[in-house]
Amino acid sequence: MISKEAKKAFKRLVESQNLDELLNTPLEEQRQAWEEHAAKAKIPEGIKIIQEKINDMDAEWLIPEKSAMDQVIVYFHGGGLNQGSIITHRKLAAYVALYTGSRVLLHDYPLAPEHPYPAALNASRELYLTLLNRGFAAHKIVFGSDSSGSTLSLAVLLQLRDQGIALPRASFHFSPMIDFSLSGESIESRKDRDPQLFKEDLEMTVDFYCEPSVRKDPYVSPVFGDFTGFPPMFVQVGSEEILWSDAERLVNSAWVDGVHAELSVWDDLWHVFQSKVDTVPEAKDAIKEVADFLENVEPN
Repeated sequence: MISKEAKKAFKRLVESQNLDELLNTPLEEQRQAWEEHAAKAKIPEGIKIIQEKINDMDAEWLIPEKSAMDQVIVYFHGGGLNQGSIITHRKLAAYVALYTGSRVLLHDYPLAPEHPYPAALNASRELYLTLLNRGFAAHKIVFGSDSSGSTLSLAVLLQLRDQGIALPRASFHFSPMIDFSLSGESIESRKDRDPQLFKEDLEMTVDFYCEPSVRKDPYVSPVFGDFTGFPPMFVQVGSEEILWSDAERLVNSAWVDGVHAELSVWDDLWHVFQSKVDTVPEAKDAIKEVADFLENVEPN
């Protein structure tokens, strides 16, 4: 049974659903509204924020007290690759930093439709290469992501692997969206259960990001990739998600390709419920679960 806080949050999501508004509100207005709301969020005590430009991208370090200087979680924010930013994901990243004890790096990769595929992928890969050039060791780096950010993090891993570049130690993914062909079974079977995402919203997301001809390219939809040689991965998903199949297929494919992968299913919860970490107990527990995974996982 989920907590009363989770039940209230779920109910609010259901009551606030408005597909017409979502599809007809200009994208820039949606971006601005999300950032204005997120900017009011409180960051947990003990987290220092340092902002800088990396490769002409805005970036932000969230650094917990007594963190190891040579360890970093590179976090790829979600938002359909057309929304989201350092601001919208600062709170979530700060709690990831707090509970893992690692510094977290957020970056504002270029957004679609102004910058369609492969702009965000290229910028994110270059960010990782810049960290290596700065002296960060690959085995001290972890990739983290939520939703469509997982498409970027996994696609970067695919490119790095294909190019023979050292890979990070591990990766974790909150509610991954990694199939831009929208071919997962749950797109239909759970579309009426998801309190947050609509199939029509996902279709618009895909149209913004890429042409139909590339939607099954593994660099666009990593679910169609070969994960051989990947570092261990940890995946969390809510049972009510329309994107359930993406998480399930990711873990199953990883195992087939010889990669250690774990799937953690949270009953009765929704897409990226971890973002409610300051109000929903399950969200806090989920991030602590990631911290436990990172502390105990052995590299491949």
